[in-house]
Amino acid sequence: MDSPLSPADLIIPPPVEAWVERPPGGDYLIRLAEPAGRVAVCVGETPEAAAVSSVATAIVTKTAPAGVSELRMAAADVALLGGRRPCFLLDLDGRRLVVAERTLSLAGGVNFRDIGGYRTADGRVVRWGRVYRAGSLAELADDDIALLAALGLRLSCDLRSTAETVAAPDRLPPGAVARHTPVVVDVHPLRRFIALIRKRHRVRELLQDAYITMLDQNGPLFADILRAAADPVNLPLVIHCTAGKDRTGLAVALLLLTLGVPEETVIADYTLSNHAYEVNAERIMPEMERLMDLGFSREQLRPFLLADARTLAAALAHLRRRHGSPAGYLRHAGLDDATVERLRADHRIDRKPDRE
Repeated sequence: MDSPLSPADLIIPPPVEAWVERPPGGDYLIRLAEPAGRVAVCVGETPEAAAVSSVATAIVTKTAPAGVSELRMAAADVALLGGRRPCFLLDLDGRRLVVAERTLSLAGGVNFRDIGGYRTADGRVVRWGRVYRAGSLAELADDDIALLAALGLRLSCDLRSTAETVAAPDRLPPGAVARHTPVVVDVHPLRRFIALIRKRHRVRELLQDAYITMLDQNGPLFADILRAAADPVNLPLVIHCTAGKDRTGLAVALLLLTLGVPEETVIADYTLSNHAYEVNAERIMPEMERLMDLGFSREQLRPFLLADARTLAAALAHLRRRHGSPAGYLRHAGLDDATVERLRADHRIDRKPDRE
């Protein structure tokens, strides 16, 4: 039987040089993986605007002989230059990079994250502001919709079942298209029930089996999502389900791997869904209560709500055993090399470590 797991303990920080947080109080906190002697920061409304900013116009410059590992920027100052979703150009001792807040704070959204900023194995960087991942978009507040409009959102790839979308349709900004691409799991109800009962004390194993089944039965659907991401007319887009963890986790993992992001980084990104554990636990509680009526305890069901690195790792290992690699899986599902090249050309930029 699995021992109790804490959501926070399962989070693996992705290997990035810098990241942005919003502590209580609303200011922006930029944290650095390695201390820097000199930090200069510019702000832009988009990643592109930040990237072309002149460091000479930096609104914050700090010099610390012993090195600094974080700096705080007042939200009021950032708002003057950064709009609704600011991006930051950092000059770290002559090394330049663009960073943004990965998880967007939405009043009615859950687990809404940008998948940009990750390094690829060949030294490039995934672009910010092209693809987002999220849980349900049905409860978005009007201010949330205004923010998505400011991001320029064009497409929602909704992986939920038909029943889920009918009960709680997406709320999207004007002009954005909801594309229903349900991830199906075609398992006979009796077999599903028997599996639940047999593995009630091994729920994590049950979830791994579900991931493998989703991959085996939905290859063409996942390939189609990547084709959508390869078409600039659809960008920016969001990939989402109900919690933004399982179905979305598989789709985003396949996209990041196709872009050349190392598997350990992809798995780390997956574990960030544990930040949304409490919200998702509350929203999914009606489903959990149905399982509790079958004799499951609340503690036994916790793995259903957790983003455990071992779960995604097992699913990817299955792809390697069956198809040689995730790329082989997608090729078998119909994703051609030309689409992969378009994805890589449009969703990645060269990393420029030296000051221009």
